[in-house]
Amino acid sequence: MRFTSRGKVSASMCDSEAKLSLLGAVQLIQDYVSELFGIVKVDQTTMKNKHGAMWVFTKNRVKIERQLRWDEEFEVSCFVSCLTPVRMVVETIFEHNKQIILVSQIEACAVDISTQKIRRITSEIISKNFVEVSTEKLEFSRLNMQEMESEAIDNEVVIGSTCIDFCKHTNNTEYVRFVLNTFSVIDLKEHPIKLFEICYLSQTFEGDKLQILKKQERNITDIVLRKGAENVVLCRLTQEI
Repeated sequence: MRFTSRGKVSASMCDSEAKLSLLGAVQLIQDYVSELFGIVKVDQTTMKNKHGAMWVFTKNRVKIERQLRWDEEFEVSCFVSCLTPVRMVVETIFEHNKQIILVSQIEACAVDISTQKIRRITSEIISKNFVEVSTEKLEFSRLNMQEMESEAIDNEVVIGSTCIDFCKHTNNTEYVRFVLNTFSVIDLKEHPIKLFEICYLSQTFEGDKLQILKKQERNITDIVLRKGAENVVLCRLTQEI
């Protein structure tokens, strides 16, 4: 099943250049994925009340062909492209005048609310009949950043109340905000982000303190968000040279 919709870039989604920011794009993607989940009756409210579980996004890969401008219209399609007993992949494709301008691939798993352990995705939760074949070749990278040293620390953030979502943990989009705030306005203007990959390893909660470690080589930047000695988020950005 494919969910389709139309939209327009609003001011709150824009960066300093009045273009759709990466943060705005990720927020849109999350909203459209949530709408798809609602249509197939696997939204977070249903998962919590009916199955005692919640969806946790484990990965997101976003490829940006062109930044949409303020007030520019777009068409979006969202569908499940892979479904196994332990994970689901949802793709979101943005088009303008029939041209693909942005593609996202999100990996999610079901987590038991009581035990916090991964639950099997059974046919009672979602049927394989909803799966559609992907037309995009967008593969997740293997992000391994254990070698980053402590001197690469860029910043420290504290999880506040506005960072928390319906599942009582940090909203995925907040990590994107933390990552982008390590770049300057000029850097993002002169070297737009073309590929963004993020891997969520662990949940964080209100009051948690996170260190941000950053390592940059040419146009590729690796970023780790760490709670104490534990890596909770890995991220890689590729910018236009």
